[in-house]
Amino acid sequence: MPRPFRPWTPLFGALLAAAIALSGCTAGKSTESSAAPDAASGTSKGFPTTFTNAWGTATVPAAPRRVVTLGYADTAVAGALGAHIVGAVKSYGSVSGETKDENLPYTEPLDDSVTWLDPMNINTERIAALRPDLILASTAFTLDEPTYKRLSTVAPVVAYEKQLYGADATEEALRIGRALGDEQGARKVLDTADRAVEKLKTDLPGLAGKTYLYGQARDGFAVMITEETNATARFMNRLGLTPLPAVANLDGRGSVPGAVDVSYERAALYDRADVLFMTYQSGALKEKFESNPVVSRLRIVTSDRYLPLGIEAATALQSPNAAAVPWLIGELRATLATAASAR
Repeated sequence: MPRPFRPWTPLFGALLAAAIALSGCTAGKSTESSAAPDAASGTSKGFPTTFTNAWGTATVPAAPRRVVTLGYADTAVAGALGAHIVGAVKSYGSVSGETKDENLPYTEPLDDSVTWLDPMNINTERIAALRPDLILASTAFTLDEPTYKRLSTVAPVVAYEKQLYGADATEEALRIGRALGDEQGARKVLDTADRAVEKLKTDLPGLAGKTYLYGQARDGFAVMITEETNATARFMNRLGLTPLPAVANLDGRGSVPGAVDVSYERAALYDRADVLFMTYQSGALKEKFESNPVVSRLRIVTSDRYLPLGIEAATALQSPNAAAVPWLIGELRATLATAASAR
């Protein structure tokens, strides 16, 4: 299965070269799940509940008490719903060495007792030792069928239904909420995200209809997202932005699905966009992009309408989950404001 855009780090360099593409709510500290057992029946409301995953089905028999989260959306939304998270994948910034904080920047820190897991290497034995009764993996980007099968012998696994990042943020949050027995709480998370989007659009009315480019710099070319069903593209559309037609309508297949490759010799096309967001496989490729004779002279690259994304923003933007939206908007706001005011 093709993998999505990854933020720049040496760790992800080889993975990215092989395949990439597809595709104010704060998280509470770890506590017992909000879906409490029904005192009269000894069961939990809304349970058992069954999920269809890409590689099978999973039935959650009762309100989970010990949750492991293997994707960033899983951690963020489950944390926001007050799930008792016993194991979670560490932030990508900490994996890459950019930061020492394993917590996501858009959530409240998880409980000190949480066991941090490597998102690049799903260790079934380590997860089993945590004795989870639910494993959330709706955005676990290194999950594959053999790993899913192994994890399913440990606890029910709620993964993505069809493909990685195939669900939108609403479907994703409600799926996680249902697994935890708290769809109402998930709707509150979604409402907070919606309010953040609407506030941005109200504050920046000039943003409507502006064009954007989102891509990743490679050696001599940039991979630009053009597929409007891509998770990043869907998020940009919510903000009122549209893909730059001059790039979206280019002929030819890109090096990854749903994207087009634009050589630096044709980088003058970038100047037609109102805003440019870029990610990088390495710091060297970022420097090479920005110092390219054609690119370095572009008005957009020398302006505040160009934003080289930080590692956590790039990770969040590849599949914006509902709990991350307010923070992500804050990260993009200054650049979006400049684009909105441009004529």
